[in-house]
Amino acid sequence: MKYELDEVFGVSNKLIETYKHREDIDQKFIRAVGSDKHIIIYGASKQGKTHLYKRHLSENEFIIVECSPESQTTDIYKSILRQIGVSSNTTTTVSSEQSLSFDGSLSVKIKIPLVGALEPKIEADAGNVSTKSISYSTYEFNLSLAQDVSEALVCVKFTKKIIIENFHYLNEEIQRKLAFDLRTFHDSGIKFIILGIWKEKNRLLQFNGDLVDRITEIPVEPWAAGDFHKIITTGEELLNVDFSSIRDAIVSDTFGSVGVLQELCKESCISAEVFRTSSTRVKISDRNYLDAILKKVEHYSGRHFRSFETFIEQQKKNESQHLFLPYYFLRVLASLEFNEIQIGLTRDKLQEKIKDIHHNASSICSSSMSYFLHNIVKYQIKKGITPPLFDYDISNRTLRIIDSTLFFYLRYFKKDNIIEQLTQPEIVKN
Repeated sequence: MKYELDEVFGVSNKLIETYKHREDIDQKFIRAVGSDKHIIIYGASKQGKTHLYKRHLSENEFIIVECSPESQTTDIYKSILRQIGVSSNTTTTVSSEQSLSFDGSLSVKIKIPLVGALEPKIEADAGNVSTKSISYSTYEFNLSLAQDVSEALVCVKFTKKIIIENFHYLNEEIQRKLAFDLRTFHDSGIKFIILGIWKEKNRLLQFNGDLVDRITEIPVEPWAAGDFHKIITTGEELLNVDFSSIRDAIVSDTFGSVGVLQELCKESCISAEVFRTSSTRVKISDRNYLDAILKKVEHYSGRHFRSFETFIEQQKKNESQHLFLPYYFLRVLASLEFNEIQIGLTRDKLQEKIKDIHHNASSICSSSMSYFLHNIVKYQIKKGITPPLFDYDISNRTLRIIDSTLFFYLRYFKKDNIIEQLTQPEIVKN
């Protein structure tokens, strides 16, 4: 059987042929699907979160809601109801959700198709059109209340899983509200699968401790080197290529990112002019791999340097008391050894290193660092940096890189050049 290169290697929303079953991760997901608990799948970007549920669930078993930074809980609930055929007509809107207080209401009338009702049927082959009407029940309910939404879902005997993609894009107050709503949905037997980019455990439990024993958390990383070797071996067989001379180098250079591994394998094949299963065995050479590295450095550097520039962009000019913490943080990042970058930076160490180079070291205090770190994801999303590059693990008080491609970029791009090219803040001294 012949395969196209995009079917074997690369990052894609579609399942690719080299996806490898990992006994611990995949079995944990399978067991969680069979339980009554919500499932939280988390980890850095491009680490296989979407592939995990697509591997084990058929498309008729779930519906998907894609979140954006502007999404409100009512937007999410509207999408769910719309996808299952529940129509609504807004009658009154007294919503304070935009102010994030959640004490308002969105009163709507919904039309729920009665269970067993038939859709209109067209018999075109007979030249006749026979229509069977659908029976509806109409209810008035509050679209911002999980209790009302769950009652609507129960009414239509909804049994699918609800996938919430890009949960991390949501405003923190929206995340907090959904964490409380999950308790209500759990009690009604409505199951959510939530995907997000973060690294620490118990992210949703920090918002609502009542979710203990009601959720199963599944981290998709770390990947083992053995898993990466299996991916490469599978790709070799499907494309009839030989990675033997560079296999170890590829695995070492991925820094634990399956997404980077997939892209390096794909670009190496492109360099060797392998675009589909080859009729003869093709050796992937060191030269092909070097081409792949240069290609990915060029690709990643464009996005990451623009993100860095956006990250340090000043909101107010000539403000003498501005601390410019994003700028000084990137300077610290560029000064670190690579192994330090991989394990993360503790809050105390970050504060110390920033004070060492800051133009006004005495102004760097615990409160300013807390504000910067606790809001770093919200800050990036507000700036349009998606997916976010950095996240702060509150439980371990550690700042981590959560974009897997950034490790590769920092490894192969001269860090000194990063700081030299960044626009320095306009510091006004007293």
